[in-house]
Amino acid sequence: MAHIMATSFLGQVASHELVPPDPDKIEQYGHLIIQALVAIVTIWATVRKALQKPETVVKIPAEALPGDVVPADNARRGDAD
Repeated sequence: MAHIMATSFLGQVASHELVPPDPDKIEQYGHLIIQALVAIVTIWATVRKALQKPETVVKIPAEALPGDVVPADNARRGDAD
């Protein structure tokens, strides 16, 4: 008899829990999933950028530059004297 009562109780609970969620909850879960995906992509991009090897800088002699280009060391940077 107890077995039948437990089975009927579980059936009632299961049928009660299978009610479709309301649209507001679905929208909230959608926003949470999107925020989680954005966070994962942002963290992944940050870690990827941090682990990137720096680019190599190729130095060339000043004589190889065209005449109208001033080397960076002597160029003014807009600072007031």
